[in-house]
Amino acid sequence: MSDNKNSKSSNKTTIALSVVFALLVLVFLGILFYPKIKLKLALQKNYPLYGGMTDELQDSTLYKDLQSGRSVCFLGDSITAGLTTNGVPWYQPLTPYIKGKVSNYSTSGWQVKDLTDHITDIPVADIYIIAIGINDILFENTANASVTSEDFSNNTGRLATLISSRSDGAKIYFVSPWSFCNLDESYFIRGEEYRKAMESYCGNSDCIYIDADRVISSVLNKEGTGKYMYNEFHPNAPDGIGLFSYAVLKAAHDQGI
Repeated sequence: MSDNKNSKSSNKTTIALSVVFALLVLVFLGILFYPKIKLKLALQKNYPLYGGMTDELQDSTLYKDLQSGRSVCFLGDSITAGLTTNGVPWYQPLTPYIKGKVSNYSTSGWQVKDLTDHITDIPVADIYIIAIGINDILFENTANASVTSEDFSNNTGRLATLISSRSDGAKIYFVSPWSFCNLDESYFIRGEEYRKAMESYCGNSDCIYIDADRVISSVLNKEGTGKYMYNEFHPNAPDGIGLFSYAVLKAAHDQGI
């Protein structure tokens, strides 16, 4: 009789330990995969364009390129990586209108020279949309910074040359360094110089410059920054990335590109 009791007690202990072990495994797997699951769910959400899609926004070569079925690679820094938006990149509102394969190669804090340093890791694509430069403007004392606007233009050109040699015949769009707010006036002066330098380089090359800053700044000046910006130089979601995506399409239309 005592042996039966001991046997039943042992079975109950084994079952309890098995349950505890199974729960621990589930907790571990949850911790391990939760960030990936969270990101996947976030990327599947609908992020509308500022004001919604319109005929005007579809009237540009850029939009036609997105619809062409050719592969598109987005390059950039934290705004393209989605640092403050749970991993959602600025272009997420555009993805329903992109028919080809999409790739993203971006890292928080990167400047133009960081992309050139990692050129062999950049995916091969038919179209590149490069949004880089805000960290060159704001953080001039870092190792890879373009210290002057001339440096910035030269580094932009080197990046374009390296991408072209890696992806022969690729079309390259450069988005103007992103807008920022609530900083010292000296940064805005520097930002204007760097944007003009990028525009000048593109005007003398096969690259295409998209002045998204003009559109973003116009909206921020009219409606305030609180609805669209997470901090001084990162958009929030969904409104901020909706505005940034809209600005790229709107600028492409207004510039006739």
